[in-house]
Amino acid sequence: MSPKSQKPQKSQKNLRISVGPRWSSFTYERDGMEMLGTVQRGMQIGALVRLADGSYAQVNGDVIEVLNKSKVEFVLGPTARRELNPTYSIPTQAPSTAVVVIKKRRRIVPPPGQA
Repeated sequence: MSPKSQKPQKSQKNLRISVGPRWSSFTYERDGMEMLGTVQRGMQIGALVRLADGSYAQVNGDVIEVLNKSKVEFVLGPTARRELNPTYSIPTQAPSTAVVVIKKRRRIVPPPGQA
């Protein structure tokens, strides 16, 4: 028996995000939403917005679908997250002290018969 192929669930579809002004093709600017760009989930494409509570959503006309925040931030990457959220910062390490290398002198053993 061959295994049946399963359709990927909605949550397993890949997100494709592009930040920019193309969102205006899918919706109009609204209060309480920050328009970021476009998002594509499978065959669905729409405007990517950040809602007032910090979550992300896909908007097509008047239809708003909330997206998984962690997946959107993963796809955006650290650079885009920092640009979109000024309070976000990557923790940095304190500068370390200079590394000191000590080179030990080699002990030379004279060949037998010489000494």
